[in-house]
Amino acid sequence: MSDRPNTLLVSWDSVRADHLSTHGYERETAPYLTSVAADGLVFEDAQVPGVGTITSFTGAFTGAHADATQQSIEPADWKAANADRRLLSEALSEAGYHTGAVHSNALMSRFYGWDRGWDVYKDNVVTESDGDSDSAKWWNRVKKERLLPTLRRLGVAGAVIHGRNIALKTPSYVEWERMWDDVEQFVREAPEPWFLWVLLVDTHHPWCAPPEYREWEQPGFRGAHAWNYVMRRYPERTGDRRPTIVNAYDNEIRHADAFLRKLDGLLEETGNDDAALVVHSDHGDELGEHGEYGHSSQRMYDTLTRVPLVMRNVGETGRIEGPHTLLDLGSTILDIAGSDERLADRPSLLGDEREMRESVVVENLAGEGDARAAAVGEEWKVLHHPDTGWHAFFRPNDPLEREDRWGDHPEELEAVLRTHLRERKGVTVTGEKDDGSMSDVQERLTNLGYID
Repeated sequence: MSDRPNTLLVSWDSVRADHLSTHGYERETAPYLTSVAADGLVFEDAQVPGVGTITSFTGAFTGAHADATQQSIEPADWKAANADRRLLSEALSEAGYHTGAVHSNALMSRFYGWDRGWDVYKDNVVTESDGDSDSAKWWNRVKKERLLPTLRRLGVAGAVIHGRNIALKTPSYVEWERMWDDVEQFVREAPEPWFLWVLLVDTHHPWCAPPEYREWEQPGFRGAHAWNYVMRRYPERTGDRRPTIVNAYDNEIRHADAFLRKLDGLLEETGNDDAALVVHSDHGDELGEHGEYGHSSQRMYDTLTRVPLVMRNVGETGRIEGPHTLLDLGSTILDIAGSDERLADRPSLLGDEREMRESVVVENLAGEGDARAAAVGEEWKVLHHPDTGWHAFFRPNDPLEREDRWGDHPEELEAVLRTHLRERKGVTVTGEKDDGSMSDVQERLTNLGYID
């Protein structure tokens, strides 16, 4: 690895580790990632900072747990919570890197303050397809200022928007193929050294991969979107359709894996085949294991907290066991970049800096000084949910965490979580909600099921 390599961070939304063959899945959902892992560095038990995109990336890009709650998706709350934090993009820019970001997740958009520190920032929240004509602009203004607020007050915005998407076969997000030109332009034109972050939303529900990636049987566009809507709001009605839903999820992972293959071809063509590559996910998804689908519950089961973390061209290969946290991801990127800076004094996950911890903590603030949180050890996990209390699971014998063994767990692990919760009590930050930016992102967030 060179001292200042060009570096790529590829983030997959909502991909859980146990649906990848790199982590023991019987299906080959991501064949290209498997080939990357064969010559790279694989973390067996990477745990997210928190469940949910904005909570997880706050931890990964600042090195500290989020001080806002994902129960609020107000941009002002998150801007206030991160206002005084150092972002990875800012640190890389000061280290002399040309920085670029391409994605389409509204929660990581400029409206939430995530455009700080980037030389190139494409969040695709407002796209050309939204319409440039006077009539299109008029309709978009009416939709944002009158129609959507009215539907939301009536409690039917989600149903109406998803119904429209199903009827018109309108995608709920910007697929990676529509972002490819921006990715390619950056790789071809950026001055060295450069850092590029790409977040793919394709693997976020609703899951409906293009036909050429449907390795396993699933419904077409309308059927897939209809059942994605039902499964998240009325999981008890999915009945025997769970296998088909799982098929759709796995097919979307194959779709995202195709991006890696195309990206690698671009790197080779441009002489960047020695660039450092880091692939991870921001959180997983429930697929009915605990009676729910998706990740809105923010429960702390491994189905939501354990994610892939695979690296290549980072000066190290092999497989790393034991729990590790993506709170260290930003510092790891800085280490790869040859910078001595570390975000929030977190260590790198590479070389001698890597700490073999006995446990790591996953946390989602729940508002009013409470939290959903877990202390994850190599064998045991201790969970606290405000609505259900304390739980413990023995992970080796119960990977899906269905048998609550509270009382048999190690007291030391419980003490770790109780101490963490005491230290974090009452830290939730809120901001002034007067910037009006929600009108620009609320339809995207409704499409992805964040709001109704």
